[in-house]
Amino acid sequence: MFHSYPGFRGINGFFTVFIFVQLISCAGSTKMTEEKIIIEMEKTACYGECPVYTIKIDQQGKGLFVGVENTSNLGLFTFSLNNQEMRELEAAFDEIGFFELEDRYFDHITDLPTTFLTYRREGKEKKVMDYYGAPKELKDLERQISAMVLSKKMKKLR
Repeated sequence: MFHSYPGFRGINGFFTVFIFVQLISCAGSTKMTEEKIIIEMEKTACYGECPVYTIKIDQQGKGLFVGVENTSNLGLFTFSLNNQEMRELEAAFDEIGFFELEDRYFDHITDLPTTFLTYRREGKEKKVMDYYGAPKELKDLERQISAMVLSKKMKKLR
């Protein structure tokens, strides 16, 4: 789950690890288990004020949001997506051919946030690292997921 990549450094790295430990410990209490999660998106730090958070969404549209820094929701939250929103996300993954994308989009440029996007469907799993040079369609999908989740009313757990 944790990677060696630009942006994961110092105190931000410590807090990210801490929050993930908290997330894992809370997963049972929210009835969200790793095998039910179909979408995961992690946005990492940069030297500026990049939002740092993780989103996990299960098959029924139940989600966890962990806001670490530079986001209006700091802490651990739950949210729900309706059936139509879940269909829209699944269609968006299909439209861009997510399973055919490269595993990593990277170049030796400093101070950019990294987005890790994982999608699981019908026994297949794909994780894409987006640091620099990703196709516009992938960037659009990342923005769609963020906008959809951040527009939801969230219930704070911690």
